[in-house]
Amino acid sequence: MENSKRVTLEFVDDELLVVGTALAVDRRARLFFRSVLGAKALEGAYRCPRRRLSTSTLVLRVYDWLLANGYEAEGAGEVKTTVNAELERRRSFVRTQEAAQKQKGKSVDFDFSRVDSSLQTFGWSEERKLRPHQRAGVAHALTAINVGNFSVPGAGKTTTTLATAVTHLQSGTVDLVVVVGPLACFDPWEKETRIAVGPLIRTRRVRGSARQRQAIYQKTRTRDLLLLSYPTAAADQLMLLDLFVTHNVMLIVDESHRVKRFRGGVWAPALVELAKRAKVRMVLSGTPMPQSGRDLYSQLNILWPDGQLTGTRDAFAARVENDFDDVVREVMPFVSRTPKSALGLPPYSIHHHSANLSGTQAEIYELIEGRFRQKIADAATWRDKIDSLRRGRPIRLLQAATNPLVFSSKDAYFRLPRIEDSSPTLMERLANYGSGGEVPAKSALAVELITSIAQRGEKVVCWSNFVANLDHFRNLVSESLGIPCYQIDGRVPAGRDDLHLDARADAEVAGDGDTRESVIDRFLQEPGPAVLVTNPASCSESISLHSSCHNAIYLDRTYDCAMYLQSIDRIHRLGLPADASINIHIIDALVDGRETVDALVQSSLESKSRRMQQLLEGAELLPIDLSEDPSVDAEGSERDLELLLRYLLGQGE
Repeated sequence: MENSKRVTLEFVDDELLVVGTALAVDRRARLFFRSVLGAKALEGAYRCPRRRLSTSTLVLRVYDWLLANGYEAEGAGEVKTTVNAELERRRSFVRTQEAAQKQKGKSVDFDFSRVDSSLQTFGWSEERKLRPHQRAGVAHALTAINVGNFSVPGAGKTTTTLATAVTHLQSGTVDLVVVVGPLACFDPWEKETRIAVGPLIRTRRVRGSARQRQAIYQKTRTRDLLLLSYPTAAADQLMLLDLFVTHNVMLIVDESHRVKRFRGGVWAPALVELAKRAKVRMVLSGTPMPQSGRDLYSQLNILWPDGQLTGTRDAFAARVENDFDDVVREVMPFVSRTPKSALGLPPYSIHHHSANLSGTQAEIYELIEGRFRQKIADAATWRDKIDSLRRGRPIRLLQAATNPLVFSSKDAYFRLPRIEDSSPTLMERLANYGSGGEVPAKSALAVELITSIAQRGEKVVCWSNFVANLDHFRNLVSESLGIPCYQIDGRVPAGRDDLHLDARADAEVAGDGDTRESVIDRFLQEPGPAVLVTNPASCSESISLHSSCHNAIYLDRTYDCAMYLQSIDRIHRLGLPADASINIHIIDALVDGRETVDALVQSSLESKSRRMQQLLEGAELLPIDLSEDPSVDAEGSERDLELLLRYLLGQGE
């Protein structure tokens, strides 16, 4: 290369001096240095201020521009050290990427004997012997180092990750494991650690006041596993950074889709800063892209916080929009995904039951239908009718088909006020229903199903989307059957959070100090039949019921297919005996023998589930295309609303 294209870089008085004779006549250089960096032009040189950039960031930005534009850059002193360190980091990333690609492509056999030796030496229990797909996950994690395990819900990601952590601990790569996730994941981590390694790893929940949490950090020792919620990790970022300096940390972010927010927020930035100090990083999620490919951005930046996998935020968004397949190809060396078909689970059986609405409930359902018909009749165009239907909240029909008593209270999850209608007929029926003691048809049929299940000595989980119906049904089961009945909904805290202690748990729903995990433990440990009454919003994630519950009853379902399939995963997951019989009971309402809105929901879920199961349970990494607001998915897509409109108008499809 000609001498004129050689450039030297050095620091002078906290500014970067870039010297090269060719720079003075290069229009692109003038634009970059003066307009972009705000540099001062000297004779054959530019003097670049740091502004808000760190010295290393400034150096690397200039260095990369020079290389991209045909210059040969040389550094002196601190500049040379910074550039050399960055070049080695880049080479290391490429080496790791190539090794991971070869390992995933099976072109290189992974010697698992050293993992088996490490696990055995550490004290790994035979009770948690790794299954083939888990061994593959460990092999990938140890090859690619910083990885995302996006295996399907129920695939045993916690055990796979714990085995990876133990291998790192035994080799001395790390001496501390920090898990950040939702409160609901704490109990599974504690249980898996206890079963796999007993007291050899001490698990500690970081909670309490700031002073109490600081004391936990100060008493942290080698081979501890700390459990933090997302708010705690963000609030304690500075204390954690100090901890990461004094320990070689493996950072694990569980249910990592929770930090998918593309712009704004405090969780993702805090975790990325922590990731920069961690020796090993892993993110875990069964649904890494609930909305779109953009959801990967923050998760990938936790894995590689210097942006090697993503580039800038805007560049990543453009790539997702223009060529998502290329994005997936680039990240796949650092991602593993086990499909549900690889788990060897016995299939589950779905049983449909019809509940004929009668008496006042049938009248109320038809009155609600009539209100919708009046609304759409007053709308002029088809578009206006759809909009009118959406504003009327179609979920009201699902409530009427399930239990009209839910109209008497507001629903915070779906943002529905209690019904106070101008129609005296409807209000009279609701008053009569509340005082007349009539049992909702679906609830009565569910009690019959529970009776049959209880006679076999088995447990059952009963799902409903409406909290008021959960309250009513739990009381009904307790009074009618006299068997243990437990309830979990949003009023029962997932755990006692360190920052947001939730004292709102209703004493009738959960005892004083109860959490979701303690309620679930009592339910699963019942020696005989027992009932758990819950809603998908509270128990569709980080919850396992399969150890002793193999039956589910759906009092109602919404149009949200992802939530429905994830709720099934609570009892259909890794660890089931090969001869286990998993039974799903779905109750659909009829009025005078004719179908209700439940039939539309069933048809919609059947159609959606084929694609959704491919997305949730398949081997490919694809966005699920859900809404940011779950209540939007619950009330249906545009196609769902069109079919509901035709139903109300008495038209066929």
